[in-house]
Formats: sequence, structure tokens, C-alpha cells
Amino acid sequence: MRFATDATLGKLGRHLRTAGFDTLCQHQNRCGDFFNTIDGQRIILTRTMAVRQKFKHRHLLFIRDNDPLRQMMQVVRELGVQPNDLRPFSRCIACNTAIAPLDRDEARGRVPDYVWQRHRAFHRCDSCRRIYWAGSHRQRMGKRLDAIFK
Repeated sequence: MRFATDATLGKLGRHLRTAGFDTLCQHQNRCGDFFNTIDGQRIILTRTMAVRQKFKHRHLLFIRDNDPLRQMMQVVRELGVQPNDLRPFSRCIACNTAIAPLDRDEARGRVPDYVWQRHRAFHRCDSCRRIYWAGSHRQRMGKRLDAIFK
């Protein structure tokens, strides 16, 4: 599944990316006609009635809740997402690019020293150059993803 979120769903977009879903976010694109420019196979996620009406002919899910965790639960429930559909921590949460393993030696000097000393595995986004490692944020997000499927 591939998604496109409107500007009101930035946190949901990041949660979907964390879960491994290819997700374009309107607030990151300066295109005024964002939903007309995206691939028709993407599922539009919106909280905006105007978007809902304008793109009712497309695959669209109207998000009802304000809470990002409940929004994610709605996506999972209504679209039939299964745990094996997830690819947690495989995409850059900033720019949506798939991340790749980074040799530990290449991470040295590019991450804080204490992080380099404590961690053995690193990943890099080749697009925006961010470096990722399995810190406390990953543990918290992993628990949230687990809670969604209980």
C-alpha cells in the first residue's frame, strides 16, 4: 500500500513511514495541486471535506480522529493492513526514501560519539543523508505498532 496524506495529517504520515509504507505528505510538497500530481494508485488520506469531495472518485479514506495513534488504527482496520504488511524502520521518516545499511565505520563522526559507542547497526537515507540507529525512539514506535495489532 502506498499513501498520500493531506497537510492536516503530518504525524500520521510519519507513523506510516515508520511502519514502512511509502507515504507522500502534502505539507512537504509545495505543489498547490498536490493530489492531482500523485500516482492514482496511492490511497489518499484526508481530514478535509473539500479534499474528500474533490477526490471522491479516487481511493480515499476520510480520517475521523485527531489522535495520530487512533488515525493509524483506523487506517489499519479499514484497509485491512496485516502485521506482515509492515516493514518497520525501512523508510526515512523525513523524506520517504528507503534507507540502506551503513557501515559502522562510516557512521563514526557523523553521529554523536556516545551513539557510535553504544550501537553496532546504522542505516542511511541516500536522499537527505540522515543516519538512523535503534535508539529509544525505535523502541517506543515498535511498542505503538505492536499495540495496534493486539
